Amino acid sequence: MSTLDVLNAIQNSAVAHAISKTDHLVGASLQIVHVIGLILFLASLVLISLRLLGWVLNQQTVPQVAAEASRLMWTGLTLTAFSGTLMFIVTPKLYYYNWAFGLKMTLVVFAVIVQAVLFRKVAKRAAPHPTFARASVVLSLSCWFAVAFAGRMIGFV
Repeated sequence: MSTLDVLNAIQNSAVAHAISKTDHLVGASLQIVHVIGLILFLASLVLISLRLLGWVLNQQTVPQVAAEASRLMWTGLTLTAFSGTLMFIVTPKLYYYNWAFGLKMTLVVFAVIVQAVLFRKVAKRAAPHPTFARASVVLSLSCWFAVAFAGRMIGFV
């Protein structure tokens, strides 16, 4: 089975047809939910990052701030993944052959690895080493904002 066969099967699925036959407001709503999810995710990530740098919420430990912000982070990530998947299945060939989409997906994989391996480990420590904390903040925020930028480029290429 070729890639084109898989993309055609996705595009011809019942869910794809149901979404594509609806009003344009459904597509616009999916995009809005996608952006809101990304904002929730990035806002919680920035909050944890600011605490790691010692710039805000110094009366709380890093793990306390991370635990509280993680609910928003997971909510945002769930909204973004769900709405993004629904947008993709309506026109998978359009996305698959768009180099900006490929860049975004590559960056997402890299950002998730950085998040899981580095940033989470640092955020679990009550007193992480300052250099390690700064490096993880810069790398994590750079990755996720690059994902957002690449996602924004999809509509223009």
